[in-house]
Amino acid sequence: MDPPVTVYSPDEYERTSYYNGIAGEADHPELVYRSDFLITPFPKPVGIHGQIPIKSARGVFNTPLNGVWDTVGPKICDLIKARKIDCSSINTARFLTHGPSGEEATGSLGPVVIWIGVIPGSTSAETAHEVSGEILTLMRNNGVNDVVVEWCEAIRIRL
Repeated sequence: MDPPVTVYSPDEYERTSYYNGIAGEADHPELVYRSDFLITPFPKPVGIHGQIPIKSARGVFNTPLNGVWDTVGPKICDLIKARKIDCSSINTARFLTHGPSGEEATGSLGPVVIWIGVIPGSTSAETAHEVSGEILTLMRNNGVNDVVVEWCEAIRIRL
């Protein structure tokens, strides 16, 4: 079942293609919401040889978030729990968007992302938008300004 569409919902292409490449063949998570959707449009392939952007997850090192994560991490958990959101993970990452085939070196490293995984179908883009606003306020209050909050569908797997 497709998620309900709101003004904050990514379109079908972005929802299913945004995380292309971060997992095995077509096994990447689906995007629920991202806080920078108004200022950073997701590119669509253009032309006969257009390609879906390929991403890979990178670590978060030497950023303002590192110094405050032990403080803000538990508070982010509290904000999510207060909304009774069925959260499967909270991570930090930076995503490298690789350049087109043959031009891989032209890729770009994105901003620091607070990456929240939720059980598929459990959270609306509207709820994610509301909680993301609270998370971004928390970040600014702790000296972290260049951060994006992204929500994806993710299931828990016991190892």
